Amino acid sequence: MISMELIDEFRKRTHSSYEEAKFYLERNNGDLLDAIIDFERSKTGRAQHRGGYHAPHIPHDRSQQDFGHKLTTLLQKGFDTRIFVEDSKSVLFNVPVILLLFLLPFWVIIVVLFVFFMMLGYKISVRDVKSRNIDVDAIFSNISEKMKETGQPAERPVPSEPQTGDKDKKDGYKEYTIE
Repeated sequence: MISMELIDEFRKRTHSSYEEAKFYLERNNGDLLDAIIDFERSKTGRAQHRGGYHAPHIPHDRSQQDFGHKLTTLLQKGFDTRIFVEDSKSVLFNVPVILLLFLLPFWVIIVVLFVFFMMLGYKISVRDVKSRNIDVDAIFSNISEKMKETGQPAERPVPSEPQTGDKDKKDGYKEYTIE
């Protein structure tokens, strides 16, 4: 059994709750020093541990991957969801929704254009069409691979003597390169 004095001493030194103090002292068999060290090592102080709830530790890389996956999914939906302007016979044009988001500062012009097309008798519809041309996930994974490859800076050869523009005279101009 953990004494109240021991819990108070733990709380005074760590600024934690009674529940935290009891948890760490019981975990360390009543040894105050080991409990304080355990508390500090686990980083479950005020930031992640409140009211007796132990927040799950999520690795930083995993949360970045989750955010990246959500971002690529959102961008892919932006490319896949398209606005079609069509008459009774054929499609006049279709525009991905993400393009309209980039043109958001010109929203008045876009609204006027859509009203104009509707007045001319064109039908405007929004459809979810799987885009075969744009694969956002593949683009981001490709960028990620290239960044991992170039993570180590390549050693560049140092020129032994400065380059002059004499060999560029045939092009009609001189070029001087400073590296």
